[in-house]
Amino acid sequence: MPHLLELPDELIGAILNQTDAAADTAHFGQTCTRLRDLEAGSPVWQQHCLATWHSWAPRHKLQVKLAQPVLQTDWRALYRERRVADRDALATFDALLLTQLSRGARMNKLALLDLDAEDLFAGIADKTPEEAEDVLARRWYADAILGLMFRRRAIEIWAQLQRGEHVDLEVALAAYDQFVLGRSTNIETVKSLLDRHAARVQCKIPGFRHMSTRRKAVHLAQYLRDERVVTMSDPGNYHDLRHNFIGLPLSAADAEEGGCLPLQSVAIYCAVARRLGMDAAPSSFPRHVHAIVTAPADATLDGHSRSHNAPRPGHHELEMRMDVFRQSEPVPHSYFEALLAGMGVPHDEHAAIMGPATTAEMVLRAGRNIFMSVEEGLRGATRGNQSRNESDEGNRNPAPDLAQYAALWSLFMLGDSDPLRAATRRRQVTRQMLEVVQTDYPQDAALFSETAPRLLHGLPELTVAGSLLARIQTLETQRTKPKLRPTNGQSVVVHRVGTYCEHRKYGYQGFITGWDPQCAAAPEWIRTMDVDTLLRGRGQPFYNIVDTNNSKRYVAEENIEVLSDRPPRALMKLAGKYFKRWDDEAKMFVSNVRDKYPED
Repeated sequence: MPHLLELPDELIGAILNQTDAAADTAHFGQTCTRLRDLEAGSPVWQQHCLATWHSWAPRHKLQVKLAQPVLQTDWRALYRERRVADRDALATFDALLLTQLSRGARMNKLALLDLDAEDLFAGIADKTPEEAEDVLARRWYADAILGLMFRRRAIEIWAQLQRGEHVDLEVALAAYDQFVLGRSTNIETVKSLLDRHAARVQCKIPGFRHMSTRRKAVHLAQYLRDERVVTMSDPGNYHDLRHNFIGLPLSAADAEEGGCLPLQSVAIYCAVARRLGMDAAPSSFPRHVHAIVTAPADATLDGHSRSHNAPRPGHHELEMRMDVFRQSEPVPHSYFEALLAGMGVPHDEHAAIMGPATTAEMVLRAGRNIFMSVEEGLRGATRGNQSRNESDEGNRNPAPDLAQYAALWSLFMLGDSDPLRAATRRRQVTRQMLEVVQTDYPQDAALFSETAPRLLHGLPELTVAGSLLARIQTLETQRTKPKLRPTNGQSVVVHRVGTYCEHRKYGYQGFITGWDPQCAAAPEWIRTMDVDTLLRGRGQPFYNIVDTNNSKRYVAEENIEVLSDRPPRALMKLAGKYFKRWDDEAKMFVSNVRDKYPED
């Protein structure tokens, strides 16, 4: 039997192509110079690249490389480049887990790697083993970095729109999905699902390509309604937050999971229609979003020629209106005229109101709908134990606070088509956004700092924003003064950071993230909360607690009941921001905020 080196290069290359792991391929080439040269030029490195990383930054021009002969690209060098990048990113990630110092800056540095680091952090978030010493922290911060990546992508879409660049409506709306549901539903997902529906229409409807525009419009509406993509199974849940996201009905497993508002229904209809060669645009009609389908330049809606010799077609032969949320048949133009007349709108304003809406107008309307859905949810719906700023495990129920944050960003970025109204709107939302950034997303301070100067130029809010953001960034770079447990006769702080507990009176559960030897709240809060009526008053220790809804609480020691059961999954997920892991023996979380509480 011949030795390996006695085989021709072609056979050795074939053997190399069967190595499943990149490490095995590399080891193969370390045995001698000849095998090293064969390994370095082996096309198997393309397989290793594609199997290891699913996300690729545009700078790699992956599709161009895949279209070329495989040996035209140095896939081994590309593999090594990405491995080195992953190693460097992981080193930065490990550093941010070790200390609170400059944690936000490190998160931003990693988020800016974007697609080149998405696979790395998705793997950490999903696959860190339970036995890892800092399992909760690794998962939470990896997920937080991904969230920052997704928010940056969404905001860049709205920035393009604000700069006057062309952005398809479905992409601009899918930016909300990217912002809030980025792990499961994002812009590329939405585009792919719309492409799939367009292909299915042509497969399921015989002769669709040769139909008149009018027949195409009706058949498309019927298809989308039959597929339950543009309808709502339970109108009683009309204002459910999930109905504001264009990707959810497209990816729903069944009708119960699906459903969307008329705005998203029309956007889906127009997007699929455009993929099928039709001219369809949304009309942001008051309280009645619908689609306007326009005939092609050379024919009427019914396919009759529009040659110079033919009679001039009437308006009804060139334009039709589709209310796909409610029906598959066209809605007469006169119906909308009558609605406007009933609202008291002067006839000479009808054309402007009934005309096609801009993409920015639709995005802003979608943002207002999100605010309305969140308010409706707070008034009547029960949220169970879902966190207000983290979407649930299956991402079928978007987090209310995160959705509101997305809507604030869209209002801030797009403002209004009128410059004066845009400035007014930005002034209104700036303070709200700064409060959210300071409280829940301090890692977004850099993102806001990058965006605000251009949009707030000449407005007093720019100074306010600059001061607050500078303070956030300064605090992050300063070493935290350690908070030692009191001695010398001061009140004893019984509980430690990491304690899992329940409020004796109100019953909510959470974990302790900090404490004060005595109540350190403002006098007004002390009066409002009747602190002095407590048995031990304001002189007892008070604890910072995060509950299962991710709400921050400040609780007197006498109201804390320590729990020893393992916390529920939702609370374990939230805990990663503050703790390394849950200790089953000690029945508490292991702190990751020792910079401030070194003795806990």
